[in-house]
Amino acid sequence: MDENKNRVKIEIAGTRFTVLSMESEEYTRSVADRLNGEINAVRRAAPGLSANSAVMLAALNICDNLTKSEEDADRLRAQIKEYLNEAAKYRNASEELERENEKLRKDMETLHKRLGDQSKFVSDPSPVSAAVKAVRKSGSAEAEDESEQPVAFFGSKKKKS
Repeated sequence: MDENKNRVKIEIAGTRFTVLSMESEEYTRSVADRLNGEINAVRRAAPGLSANSAVMLAALNICDNLTKSEEDADRLRAQIKEYLNEAAKYRNASEELERENEKLRKDMETLHKRLGDQSKFVSDPSPVSAAVKAVRKSGSAEAEDESEQPVAFFGSKKKKS
């Protein structure tokens, strides 16, 4: 049972102890040194105190620090939980936007395919294209008289025959 524990001899406020600990000897000694530092700080602040009273006040200071640290840790845990909830909310919104974006991308591909299928109809003659050709012919006669090259609709130049 004691084979995994370390036996460490320490001194606290002038009293010697042998401590059995799962922690390393170095750690156990550093904790004892910290306690002795607290006790010595109390003795310097109130030199007339008994050793027992100094130990009690040092223990009270340590418990105060521990309680405040635990409260800080609880506040930090609550803040982290709030941040995680907020991050989850944003992750869900992001995933929803990604799904919507994918749907719109598919809709756009479908529309491009439909437009591709309908492009063969654009080259077929229609009443509108016949009217446009008539306007182009009348415009080209005037333009030739003025030695200018006529410009067709949609930015493409009409070739001279």
